[in-house]
Amino acid sequence: MGHTVIIFSGHVSEPSSKVDNMGAESYAGIFEYEFNDAVVRYFEDESNRVPGIHYEVVPASRNIGLHERVEYANRIVPDLYLEIHHDAAQAEDIERARQDGEGSPLWNEMSGFSVHYSEGNPFSEKSKTFAQLFADEMLRAGFKPNLYHADTEKMTCIDRSKGIYNRINPGGLYVLYNIKSPAAVIECGTIINPHEEKLLSLEDTRQKIAHAINRAIVRFFEIEDEDSLRSYLKY
Repeated sequence: MGHTVIIFSGHVSEPSSKVDNMGAESYAGIFEYEFNDAVVRYFEDESNRVPGIHYEVVPASRNIGLHERVEYANRIVPDLYLEIHHDAAQAEDIERARQDGEGSPLWNEMSGFSVHYSEGNPFSEKSKTFAQLFADEMLRAGFKPNLYHADTEKMTCIDRSKGIYNRINPGGLYVLYNIKSPAAVIECGTIINPHEEKLLSLEDTRQKIAHAINRAIVRFFEIEDEDSLRSYLKY
């Protein structure tokens, strides 16, 4: 069966408002959208695409703002919506770690990947399924989950071993609530961490993340197609 996936690069390269910004700044002062684009760029290459799946790839340079990307996705109605990000932390915690230096144990608390879905999405169970599959692939590739959001910011983490967060209000995410498709926001890693920023700047790391996304996509649609076939055979 043919499937469509939208892969958005989080944030924009030319901010037009406080909402539509360039994202967090890394430890070295590089804006987040550049890291997001570096991962998204893999899916612009046909050789990195899974046959039978249509990829709608939207880099930050398209400068599609927060509300516009929801409208964009809901016009297409993809089988899966993904938004790629890189993570940060609270300003006071970053500053404390900076003052301690690169050897600070605080950096270990502000590190790792996470994946976010929402019960507020009309396809929340499917969104959760993708989140679980992606987390599995990231763990298999050697990445560790980010628990900073759960421990410090008290976000709802449904699985600490996998870094999976249910973004319900008041900590909800606009795209997850308003897109009329299964949807997940991926935080590939934590760029305010000097050690992780270096790792996330490597092509090898970015390839591993892109491969984890693709493997999760394939597994997600295998489950979807099996469920569709079972439903069909009932009639």
